Amino acid sequence: MRYFFLIATLTVLVSIAGTKVVVTKQLNKIKILDQRIIKIESKIEKLKTEYSYLTSPQNLKKIKKENGLKLIPIEEENIIKLKN
Repeated sequence: MRYFFLIATLTVLVSIAGTKVVVTKQLNKIKILDQRIIKIESKIEKLKTEYSYLTSPQNLKKIKKENGLKLIPIEEENIIKLKN
């Protein structure tokens, strides 16, 4: 009986340690992925800011003058309204 309890205790301890190692590895992977997500989100924010700057009316007029583009406003009747 004594050996049974010893073996059972060792089995439980080994399984707890193994589970802890697996959980620690998974938490580290989650932290790495979170850092990647933060970097990607900051890049997206920068791109949104650049796009907003480039499409501002003042900059569009400047681009039109510099490059000779024939930019014209979109007429209201040409706008397609999406139905829900």
